[in-house]
Amino acid sequence: MAREQFGICAEANLHGFVFLINALDGHHAQLRLQLARLPALVQHLSDQFSESNLSAVIAVGAGYWDSLYPAARPQNFNSFPPLVVDDLEMPASPFDLLLQIRSDRYDVLHLAAQQCFQLLQPYVEIQEQIHAFRYMDGRDLTGFIDEPRAPKGRRKRELALVAEETDQVFTGGSYLHFQRYRLDLNRWQQLTQSQQELIMGYKKMDGNLLPSAQLSAQSHAVSASLQPETNHQLPLLFQNMPYGQLKVQGMLVLGFSADGSSYLQWLKQRMGQSGLQNYDLLLDYIQADCGAAFFAPSISFMEQQAGL
Repeated sequence: MAREQFGICAEANLHGFVFLINALDGHHAQLRLQLARLPALVQHLSDQFSESNLSAVIAVGAGYWDSLYPAARPQNFNSFPPLVVDDLEMPASPFDLLLQIRSDRYDVLHLAAQQCFQLLQPYVEIQEQIHAFRYMDGRDLTGFIDEPRAPKGRRKRELALVAEETDQVFTGGSYLHFQRYRLDLNRWQQLTQSQQELIMGYKKMDGNLLPSAQLSAQSHAVSASLQPETNHQLPLLFQNMPYGQLKVQGMLVLGFSADGSSYLQWLKQRMGQSGLQNYDLLLDYIQADCGAAFFAPSISFMEQQAGL
């Protein structure tokens, strides 16, 4: 039975790193071996510091996959396309690898990052290292609860992990789309709480939906719904975390899915491209500056490909 990477469905943490990485040329065999060893390294640290709730996910970029794993490719695994609708833009920034590490202890997070890159360092270059954090008990920097209707328990696995009947080779893997959004905090804070709630479609204090009479089709709650036009839910599990400093802040969006096309369907829906006439009003206050598509294979697949 395929063993999935534990970090895909792990619970939320207080701290996180996201590393965007490019591989050096000519080291595919060595990198396959080190990637296969990485989950065991993180598991060892997790056992050693059990109270830290340490977890990690390593994912391979759509443009680099065939170089690293030429024998097989996940179905519907495509590069992140740049999207433009009127003045709304979702840029693409491809990377070879993405490594997400999360923990409730920052010192353990730092230690895990150090040891992971002792494995990878001879074969890769870090393009970006982004520190993310938990904010106000699961809120994003707008002050609203992020994903107030997030799935729980086994439902997370059903949404995020490729099922055996769908693709036997990549069972237990997950399609991952990554975006980084910058928040115009000054403009957002000039709005009253009532104005913010109309944009979000949620009550700020408890995350409940606004009454239907107040709920706009352009609200974030409606336009970003995972059940847009039918009762069929898009298979998406979000592991979002705020990031930033005083001058630049926003949200890291990591959408894991059992299906390679669901995230882009959701994103186009927010931009008004999927049969909806209205776009997500929250996009007037946030701007994506990075987007990329990855696949997080199962531990079993990585070990098999590395010859372990």
